[in-house]
Amino acid sequence: MKTKIEILAVIFSAALFCIVSASPIQIHAGFEMLGTTEGKIFVRPIYGPGSDNLTYQDAIAKCHSAGYKIATLESQAQNDVVEPSSRWSWIDGIDLQTPDVFFSINTGRNLTYFNWTKWGQRPIIGKDDNNCIRISCNSGDC
Repeated sequence: MKTKIEILAVIFSAALFCIVSASPIQIHAGFEMLGTTEGKIFVRPIYGPGSDNLTYQDAIAKCHSAGYKIATLESQAQNDVVEPSSRWSWIDGIDLQTPDVFFSINTGRNLTYFNWTKWGQRPIIGKDDNNCIRISCNSGDC
C-alpha cells in the first residue's frame, strides 16, 4: 500500500506555495523544496529577476503545470515551513461568496486555520486579485 504524500508549492512575491499529491515524489525542475510536515511537502518555484507580477490565477496555473496544487495552510507547523520569507506569497483561500469567510479552492471547504497577525487583521488582498489570500512575514526576523 502506497502512502499518499502531498507536495505543496509556495509562490513568493506575487508568487505562491503549491501542494502536490504524487507517488513517487518528484520535485520538478524549476522548483525547490522548502520543507515537510504533517505528510505534506512544500515547494516553491525558483524565480529570476522581474518575476514579481504573478496574479493569483497565474500562481494556480504555475502549480498545476507541475502537477501541484496551491498550498493550503492548515496548522502552525505548516505555517512555520513557509513563513521564513520577507516576500509575500499566494496561498489557497478565497472569499468570493461571503466577505471574510475563506474557503479552499482545493477542497471547497471553509478554511479554519488563520495566522494573520497578532492584531487579528484580515489577510492582505491583492489589488487585481480581490478576495485571494497572500501571506508575508511581518516581524523583524524575516
